[in-house]
Amino acid sequence: MMANAFPHSLPQLNSPPVRALAWSCFAPPLLNETTGIAAPDLPLTSQRREWLEQLDRNDRRLRDYLEQHCRSPRLGLVFESLWHFFLIEDPHTELLAHNLPVRQDGRTLGEFDVLYHDMLKGHTFHLELAVKFFLARHAGELPFREWLGPNSADRLDRKLERLLSHQLELSQTPAGQQALKTAGIVKCEPQLRVAGMLFYPEQQKAWSHGLNPDHPVGDWFHVGKFRQRSDEHWQWRLLEKPYWLDADYENARPLDERQLDRAEQRPVMLINKHLERCFVVPDDWPRD
Repeated sequence: MMANAFPHSLPQLNSPPVRALAWSCFAPPLLNETTGIAAPDLPLTSQRREWLEQLDRNDRRLRDYLEQHCRSPRLGLVFESLWHFFLIEDPHTELLAHNLPVRQDGRTLGEFDVLYHDMLKGHTFHLELAVKFFLARHAGELPFREWLGPNSADRLDRKLERLLSHQLELSQTPAGQQALKTAGIVKCEPQLRVAGMLFYPEQQKAWSHGLNPDHPVGDWFHVGKFRQRSDEHWQWRLLEKPYWLDADYENARPLDERQLDRAEQRPVMLINKHLERCFVVPDDWPRD
């Protein structure tokens, strides 16, 4: 069931941060546009592919940007910073603002993730960004509420509801309009980019209406079942959370029984040399 989480449509890159950049900005999203909100129309053109390949040969510019602007290892903040770098560097886009707070009566209502201008279209966009790794509770056709985060508290339906009913509605509020005016923006159109991976239960297919059929995929296994696959253990390494975006196999830790013991308490992500990924979760997962 597992497929390369770094799609073949992307250039084969050696630099982990450049690979994270390509995956974050150009890998297929998790959702299609049945949400009613458009995704960014910024495809991987030959010009952008060449830009990535040049960065791969010398990634100092990207590394310096991340060191200066993103000192947190949190996946969501790294993901946003990679998008900021792309919009700054791309000759057809202008990053106008990011993480712009919306306040009313001294209270913060939210923030605009990204405000950028598309020079080819002549439009300004409010782009909300999210990167998520969800596991299907069971095989078959599922509602969004059955896609759970590794800790089983996060849910796809809740995340999407928050994005659609709160974050993307900020520009329609008086406080949001005032924040835009202060930033010199008169009008903007909403866009949504939800990237990440979906993991299927023990190599069984799961799907939901509204998912992009080309989304990056992996599998998940209860730790007891995974231990029975001992002939495959040597293929896998433990991928710590700061490296989930760049899928750096070389930086992952060789798998041993002590690390599998961790999976008896909480989910762990594994990666193999083909950049395929899987989760190994406690035998009583999900705990709800």
